[in-house]
Amino acid sequence: MIYYKVFHFFITKQKEHFHFFNIGIYDSLKKANDAIEELKTKQGFSLRPDKFYIIKTVKFKTPDCLNKTFFEDGFKSYKY
Repeated sequence: MIYYKVFHFFITKQKEHFHFFNIGIYDSLKKANDAIEELKTKQGFSLRPDKFYIIKTVKFKTPDCLNKTFFEDGFKSYKY
């Protein structure tokens, strides 16, 4: 089955610091893009709205957290 993994990644000016946020995994490209659109205005993400990425991936088992968005309210709001 094909899934779409969304993450937010950027490197700070110091170059030795990077920030990686695993946003979620979705069963459609539309759901992945919808999650990005929702998060672009949230705390932290709004400073770098162009740093969202989607990776197409294949998994043989359905992910446990399918279609669940983490960090719904910004950088400091991880929800599982």
